[in-house]
Amino acid sequence: MKNFGQPTASGSAPVSAPAKRPVPVLLYHRIITESVQDDWANIAVHEKVFRRHIELLDRWGYTAITFRDYLLSMKGALDLPKRPVIITFDDAYEEVYTVAKPILEQYAMRSVVFVVGDVKMRESVWDKGKGKVFRLLTDQQIIELNRDGHEIGSHSMSHPDLTSLPESEVWQELMRSRMLLEITLNAPVQSFAYPYGLVDERVKWMTREAGYLFACAAYTGPSCFGADLFEIRRVKVLDTANPFMVRMMLHPWYTRLRWVWWRWKRLRRPPARAAHTPSPTQGDEPSRH
Repeated sequence: MKNFGQPTASGSAPVSAPAKRPVPVLLYHRIITESVQDDWANIAVHEKVFRRHIELLDRWGYTAITFRDYLLSMKGALDLPKRPVIITFDDAYEEVYTVAKPILEQYAMRSVVFVVGDVKMRESVWDKGKGKVFRLLTDQQIIELNRDGHEIGSHSMSHPDLTSLPESEVWQELMRSRMLLEITLNAPVQSFAYPYGLVDERVKWMTREAGYLFACAAYTGPSCFGADLFEIRRVKVLDTANPFMVRMMLHPWYTRLRWVWWRWKRLRRPPARAAHTPSPTQGDEPSRH
């Protein structure tokens, strides 16, 4: 493994590679009760639409698991359900607790919530570019989510583009956020989501060395879940996703098709941009959230 200048974190060696199998990983941000405005259509899903999505998953026989569950299956300590799905939330907006949690738990579904580690960051300061910020989860809400079976992962300390930072700052974003979240939860934090979905080989290596066992991208990474546990491809679910679209998102061929499209667009880009930036085409751009 290429050395980027820091010693290996103890206990960071990944568990033996699991058998690859279809596990769709869905990506949400905000679940809101007001109408979805155009400015926020990229990250907001109305409560009624989200409820419909969860109802469909339940009707079609899907069971929501966490990365902790998948880790147990890698160790041979847990058999995965027939139709597993992983529901993730980036940024940890307060609505995850106040709106999404009751809906998920009505259908016995759990989720993975990626939280920024800076306890002073109680609003989504990265949203300022659009003129408005939103409340984030409190420590107590994070603790209750974890207590009730939802997995808490790290989303860095302050939500920067890690690929643009010097190594010393990347280490701080990765390791300090994990440490602070583990103190809050009194439990291990094993999963990570790259802010904006941006990742390169250096950041991926550092994430592994920082002690994480799973790391989520957005539109990058292999099409098959389990092929690279440090660049897990996800499907962003928008407010416009109707039942047919949700059904498509759950099939392995859909992820494969999106992967082929992403690879084709990436090969057409100049080499300087190919290092860490996903395709700028509609549906394959960094979420900027």
